[in-house]
Amino acid sequence: MRILLALHATLLLLASTGFTIVTAFLGNASLHWCYVKYASSNGWGVKYVSDYSAAEIVTYLLAYTLGVVGFLVALKSRHPVVGLLGVVLSLIGLLSFAIEGSHWIVDHNRSWLAFSPAVMFVLAFLACLPKRFADDGNPTAFSVRPREGRTQTG
Repeated sequence: MRILLALHATLLLLASTGFTIVTAFLGNASLHWCYVKYASSNGWGVKYVSDYSAAEIVTYLLAYTLGVVGFLVALKSRHPVVGLLGVVLSLIGLLSFAIEGSHWIVDHNRSWLAFSPAVMFVLAFLACLPKRFADDGNPTAFSVRPREGRTQTG
């Protein structure tokens, strides 16, 4: 699960920066990051032109596919709340970029993008926390347990 979510986060980082995280270090471009986006368009008579390159769309599709699988594992094994949120948001991102990529196959003017790499990074981090830190699957309810051989007084 951790490897899947690490790959998900890595691909998401590459795509959400438009690969400038790589090119900025080479001195070819300035670094930028799209940490959240919601956009919708439906036009008539004008050919739709995507703001995303084919490489970005494919990378987003791979990232969100790995996110669905990784968060499904988290849902069943470690953190059900984080896993459920991750699966839902990954499916929304996957649907968004499937619509964006469908312009290669079908000529239409519809676009719908809803995604947040920033939220996905936080969820992937929480899903990778050891289970002993979470109380009943709630990632915000941390508990302190005494070490073996010691008792709590109170």
